[in-house]
Amino acid sequence: MNAWQTAGLVVIPVLAGWSALRIVVRQGARKLDYFSALFWSGVAVGLGLGDGPGWLLAAGCLTFAATLLAHLLVAAARRLNKPLVTVDPGAFRARLVEICTADGSPEALLAGVGPDGTITVWGLEPAGIGRERHRPGGACASCLLEEVVTELAANGEETVEQYRAQLRRRANQLFLLRRGVISGDWTAELRPVQGFKTPFEYAPCPVHRI
Repeated sequence: MNAWQTAGLVVIPVLAGWSALRIVVRQGARKLDYFSALFWSGVAVGLGLGDGPGWLLAAGCLTFAATLLAHLLVAAARRLNKPLVTVDPGAFRARLVEICTADGSPEALLAGVGPDGTITVWGLEPAGIGRERHRPGGACASCLLEEVVTELAANGEETVEQYRAQLRRRANQLFLLRRGVISGDWTAELRPVQGFKTPFEYAPCPVHRI
């Protein structure tokens, strides 16, 4: 076996391992990663059982096990995370605005888009909006949240521009909205995310897709 053939065989388990890694990084967001990991692992095992070198069989079994482990890690992480609730984008946006403009609305709230593309809101529990991870169907969560901030806050557009600038630097941010005690007007400011700071990379709109 010449060097080119050996290099070609090495690429197969590398592709399988890379796909398994992407399952963990993307939190299982794309079925293509699962297919790619299993496909290339199967190719490695098939060649290893045939005329290929023995190490290719071992590598294929290893990457197959890594794919299974990646899936289990993603499933465990989702179970440990806050509950996931799918919401209608328009209805959810309208509900947030309605709560914040009603009499007796809370004086402040914190909201942000997680690395899995869901929206979490803190501070609206008494109004019925819990701290669950809200997935706005196929809509862009960042766009939805920006629309709420722009509609409510007097400085919403400026804060949204700052938010987008931070996302381009791969620094996720939270929106802190405060209601003036005397005027009742809302203002917005950004707060850094504590912990995993990478924003959602696969937004369905070109503005927020990284």
